[in-house]
Amino acid sequence: MRILEIETFGRGGLIHYAYNLSCALASRGHDVTLVTTVAYELEGRSLPPNLRVVKAIGPWTQRIATWPKVLQGIARKLEAILDAWKVAVLARRLGPDVVHIHCTNPVSLVYHVFLRCLGLRLTATAHVVTPHERIGLQSLVYRVVHRSCHLVIAHSEFDRQRLLNEFAVDQKRTVVIPHGEYGFFASHEHQGADRDAARQALGLAADQQVALFFGYIREYKGLDLLLEAWPTVQEQQKDTRLVIAGDPVRLSASRRAELEEQAETVGAVHHFGYVPFEDVARYFAAADVLVMPYRHISQSGVLYLALALGVPVLATRVGALPEMLVDGESAVLVPPESPDALAEGLLRLFGDSALRERLAAGGKHVAESHSWPAIAQRTETAFDK
Repeated sequence: MRILEIETFGRGGLIHYAYNLSCALASRGHDVTLVTTVAYELEGRSLPPNLRVVKAIGPWTQRIATWPKVLQGIARKLEAILDAWKVAVLARRLGPDVVHIHCTNPVSLVYHVFLRCLGLRLTATAHVVTPHERIGLQSLVYRVVHRSCHLVIAHSEFDRQRLLNEFAVDQKRTVVIPHGEYGFFASHEHQGADRDAARQALGLAADQQVALFFGYIREYKGLDLLLEAWPTVQEQQKDTRLVIAGDPVRLSASRRAELEEQAETVGAVHHFGYVPFEDVARYFAAADVLVMPYRHISQSGVLYLALALGVPVLATRVGALPEMLVDGESAVLVPPESPDALAEGLLRLFGDSALRERLAAGGKHVAESHSWPAIAQRTETAFDK
């Protein structure tokens, strides 16, 4: 098959997913073109011979970053339309059998319009089924995108049921293909994945027990709940430290300042900003536990990263997480919206090294069942529908 993969961010979880899937599909003999942004963060990583990366999206992004916000908004909208047009022109020239889109935000609607006008067969992966902040316009866009594709891929049965019930997507046009694992972080030659070196780089003591909150900081991810729980953990387990690393996207300046102040109050090591690809593994190498205090979720690339790297997980029972994680075997699961439950779960993990070892092994087993060759095979079968 000739496959065109479209990813519009160039950094973060979506490009990591699109890159791994594209490599795996190409390794199965398909001719794959991955279109992404000029800010593509995986530059220099090896590619199969029949995979090409085209960096065509977002050429103005850096240039307009210092413009007044009103002009930035206008320029970004114009840029999005031009980007979608360029991708449509490329698609017309390539004549792909399948166009696979990895974004479900308002911008994706422009891509859908142009590509559908060419009569191309569109597949979208619903990495996020509904907008986390539930903005009215975005909800409408998601509805149009989900219902206009030949095929919509969900990462879990939980999300597939939401596509059917909330968006009335035709059941025959949906399929469940799990998220793939992110073990490729551990193999990157520039990453400081040694535990002692990682802790030294982050200012952590070798004998501390470390909990990690990682990834984009948004209200639905519940960092405030973890910060509320942490003093209880510190009172009962003195040799502990919280590490926070992630970009506070969509947070107001005042909300960001509030969370940073709370982080400083509890003595957390915190980096409120985007973590470049080459630095990611360092945080996981330094951690004893990954904490996911989410209020709600579709799925999480951060989870698959922790599972693949052997970091025990404490997560809330929300979304599709209970569908793939077993409490006490591959994670510790606690109720959402409960700082007390988070504190209890952390104390349980910090106080039981055997439990941490069991969860690390169970998590790696889950990751192995989500290998990219297996994900690519299921994706190929879905494309053939």
